[in-house]
Amino acid sequence: MRWAFACVLAAACADLAGDPADDPADDPASGPALGVTEQDTVVCGGGPTVKGIDVSAYQGLIDWAAARADGVEYAFIRFSDGTRYLDAQFDRNWDATKAQGVLRGAYQFFRPDQDPIAQADLLLTRIANSPGDLPPVIDVEAAGGLDPAAVAAAVRAWIDRVRPVIQREPIIYTGFYFWRDQVGAADMTASPLWHAQYTTADCPNIAPPWPDWAFWQYTATGAVAGIAGDVDVNRFNGTREDLATFAAGERPCGIIGPEGGQIDDGDACFIAGGPLQYLRRVAGVGVNDDLIWTYATASASEVSFGHWDLAFAEAGRYRIEVSTPAPYAGSHRARYVVNAAGARRELVLDQAASSDWQLLGELDFAAGGGQSVHLGDNTGDPSSAQVQLAFDALRLVRVPPGEEQPLPDEDDSGGGAGAGGCSAGGPAGRPAAPGLSALALALAALRRRCRRQIRRAPAARSS
Repeated sequence: MRWAFACVLAAACADLAGDPADDPADDPASGPALGVTEQDTVVCGGGPTVKGIDVSAYQGLIDWAAARADGVEYAFIRFSDGTRYLDAQFDRNWDATKAQGVLRGAYQFFRPDQDPIAQADLLLTRIANSPGDLPPVIDVEAAGGLDPAAVAAAVRAWIDRVRPVIQREPIIYTGFYFWRDQVGAADMTASPLWHAQYTTADCPNIAPPWPDWAFWQYTATGAVAGIAGDVDVNRFNGTREDLATFAAGERPCGIIGPEGGQIDDGDACFIAGGPLQYLRRVAGVGVNDDLIWTYATASASEVSFGHWDLAFAEAGRYRIEVSTPAPYAGSHRARYVVNAAGARRELVLDQAASSDWQLLGELDFAAGGGQSVHLGDNTGDPSSAQVQLAFDALRLVRVPPGEEQPLPDEDDSGGGAGAGGCSAGGPAGRPAAPGLSALALALAALRRRCRRQIRRAPAARSS
């Protein structure tokens, strides 16, 4: 997709008109309907766009063969209005679009005053196992009498429930005024934006704080063959090939540069999974002043987890460093499963050894994606001990040529952190002066003498 090619123009370049639409709560057959206006900047697409529509029971029976012949490449189909109204045409539209070669995606009109988890679970019962479809959409245009902070919290809860199941970010549909005034301009830019603005201008003025848009609903009065009456028409920001790639989920959440990079718990490449009541987000501590923690358990399988997706611009040897702020990083045996260059290894770290950055290990990574670091809550610590496990930032630092340490398979004594004996601990920090680098290497050698064990582990979850 052409996310990075958005152009920013002064608002004076277009005289945009329209008003935010009323909350369509009284019309259960209505679809997304936000008309939005002025912002300080206008964000244009990166070139070609692709035509699509969104539909609900309001459109009645649709001739999808005729719509496809009229240039409709994709369609967002309403699944429900909250938990209380299932769209009567969803099943028919869902099956017919696929039969006619129209890319499909489901959207749910979100009710913040209803249980967000129940709404998410209702949607996931129908679309969780539909690979190749567009990501599901949370349609955010009703406040339900809640204040912006409560609306934002409900939206986050829905997203946090859906993301681990579909293993990617869901789409957010909204408009400028609503998101700014009713959601407090909350930063959820990890999710692609489907922006609503009805205008004849060439470029939309999008909801803050998104820097660009994936889809733009630019009219509610479109005419499409096979549909009686008006229909919402949309543009996708990219080519048909970009759209197919986006639907297939092949767009990386971010690229780690040749010298390395950092992924925090609030970034697009991080996923926190598990019951929301077990995942505590804390402000004022950790990298970027926040982190997520949970209690460690001795269960055979994990309940909650942190997962960092990795995609590299260049293959090479990288040091893996993790942020472990006290008092939330308390487990002495946090087991990180690292998927690197097709191999999976388990590295055990004493999170409590330092409240700074700690060296987890050093591994070879391939160029491209499909690599990850995964930390589950089943560390072996008994639940009764209430040991805290932190999910904060992960840092990858490129190892200069000549400074590589033996990989676990190359050294009988093992490397990195292990399940027994000594475990990795202490601050790692960024590359420093040569003297400090030598000291770091000496410490690394000393840790290897502790005969820590790295063992290959099964995949915690597919990337």
